[in-house]
Amino acid sequence: MKPPPIQPGRRRTATRWSGWAVAGVLLLLHTAAPVATEAVDLEAEFAKGTTVFGIQVGGGVQNNIENHLTISDISFVNFTPRLSYLPFEPFGSGWYRSALEPGLEGWFQFYLSPRRATAQGLKLALRYHLIGIGPLVPYIEVIAGAGGTNLRVMEINSNFTFVLEAGAGLSLFVAPGVSLNAGYRLQHVSNGKTSTPNRGFNSHTGVLGVNLFFH
Repeated sequence: MKPPPIQPGRRRTATRWSGWAVAGVLLLLHTAAPVATEAVDLEAEFAKGTTVFGIQVGGGVQNNIENHLTISDISFVNFTPRLSYLPFEPFGSGWYRSALEPGLEGWFQFYLSPRRATAQGLKLALRYHLIGIGPLVPYIEVIAGAGGTNLRVMEINSNFTFVLEAGAGLSLFVAPGVSLNAGYRLQHVSNGKTSTPNRGFNSHTGVLGVNLFFH
């Protein structure tokens, strides 16, 4: 059966919605930063031995950075609970004061188009925080995991899938031990050549989260 063509109008709508959502979240964080009512000691929040539990929600749309003639126009929402442990004290000085946060993420992804499907699994995550800049804490992260899926599209058609992500974002402590985060991730999904087809697909995604720090 001939694959369906790209639907540019639909893609422009999804991309426009994603852009407005990210801009709105960044504006919210920027507005909230100056009015935080409680001083937060970032050294204490990211101290060695801290456990972090977080809940994130997000979504994304397939991109076409590889310039394929046809794509499936995949879109989805996801839910990713996080559990992290900080094994090291913060390091560096000045603006480069940093903290490492290794942990685990659950992965629950619900595909909306081109048809309803799901994926679920477990991911390893590493987040690098820059805590010397101020109340807004930038971070970069890499995530890798695997799971099961019933998504059947031209890019992947298997019960097993890998998921790789890289991204960046901002965290804001709204109270001692409580932070909000918003970020961007580039997501890659494929089955690692365990079956065919295995073209895989890439997506632009966004995440929103709340995190609790236990010392």
